[in-house]
Amino acid sequence: MKSTYLLLCLLCIVTACKTENKKESDNSIETTQQVTASMSPARELVNNIERAHGANAFADQEMVSFDINLDFGGKDRLDGTIYMTTDSKYARIEKTNGDVLLYDGNKVWLSPKDANQQGARFDIFTWTYFFALPFKLSDDGAQVEMMEPQDEMKRVHLSFESGTGDAPDDWYDLYVDDQNILQYAGYIVTYGGTPAEKAVENAHAIGYQSYKNIEGVQIAHDWKFYNYDDNVDTSNIIGEASLKNVEFRPVAPSLFKKPDNAVEISL
Repeated sequence: MKSTYLLLCLLCIVTACKTENKKESDNSIETTQQVTASMSPARELVNNIERAHGANAFADQEMVSFDINLDFGGKDRLDGTIYMTTDSKYARIEKTNGDVLLYDGNKVWLSPKDANQQGARFDIFTWTYFFALPFKLSDDGAQVEMMEPQDEMKRVHLSFESGTGDAPDDWYDLYVDDQNILQYAGYIVTYGGTPAEKAVENAHAIGYQSYKNIEGVQIAHDWKFYNYDDNVDTSNIIGEASLKNVEFRPVAPSLFKKPDNAVEISL
């Protein structure tokens, strides 16, 4: 009789636990469904883009480095190695000619002091941003809204709140395929004080090609640049870049310290 009583108590406890676990599971599913339901279509697409590119795996890494050879407008624009933390707080460009560009989290430095300063600040922020674009869509100040699909690709418009970065009036039109992989990004450049309405007249697009999986992260190894007018004009390539030796690694703090014989590059 005593054994029967203990068995009944045990059954009651197990049943209660199962009921409680089911409630917790149901509540978790309901919460997820509520979050998804309250999410805007643009934000939901951004989440899908981030997931498709391995944004969590990217964020789990400390730093990435890669060699880049970039030509634009028929000229050699950048040839060197880029080092950047995955949170974009620090960046370093070592050019093959020996010049070093550095963003130390606060200021931009160029070494040596007598190096050509033209486009230096633009370079340290622009090419690193293009590289990390699929992982920047949820940054502070980022605003997204859906656009009409085009050429069987989904589109989302990325803009920025006032006071975001060096050029808050910049914007990007992102084109993604049915796998939510970024194919193109139309953009304007307002850096240096160019009004947005003027910058639109010289809008360009970057095409992302030759994706490779690097430690769970989808990285485009070839870039193409085109003219852009709400359509990507792929008939005329105005620039291209090749990325090699993409590698994730731990942060080396010495990389992001002000280099010797350096001059500050202000906005």
